[in-house]
Amino acid sequence: MSGQPQPFGSLEVALSHASRLLPVKPALAAEQATEILKVVPGHPGAMLLLAAAQRACGDPSAALESLQRLCSQQPRWAAAQYELGATLGELGQREAAIAALRRAVELEPDTADGWRLLADQLDATGDAAGADQARARFIKAATRDPRLLEAAAALVANDLPTADSRLRA
Repeated sequence: MSGQPQPFGSLEVALSHASRLLPVKPALAAEQATEILKVVPGHPGAMLLLAAAQRACGDPSAALESLQRLCSQQPRWAAAQYELGATLGELGQREAAIAALRRAVELEPDTADGWRLLADQLDATGDAAGADQARARFIKAATRDPRLLEAAAALVANDLPTADSRLRA
């Protein structure tokens, strides 16, 4: 037996723990992410968790700084682009939020949350047609039942009789 202290968990365990803390105790998630970054500087997953925790703790400006750094290092990571879009939207930077969210859904077209948030941001800028298109993509990404997809498409097209018949079929 060596006299060296053994680590209590792996990086994956620490990231998983921080992820579980995020929705219920974001300040603790931020602390966990910060500790991970002390051990593994620049770790993308920990950077994303830290930014999400900063935003959840009511500090979107700090989150934005973290996300801009992360997105410059990981420009093709949809989750980082999504979080950047959410943060920019929270800061009232709608056009920049829309651009980041468009990148997120371009990189990962099946991300329902990305389409939903994009629709919300487009609505906020008065782009009702764009918001409707994003909402239709949200429904498509969130639903796998073909009847529901047909009904949703009919609803988006304001074709209520077709939507009703698809839902009753």
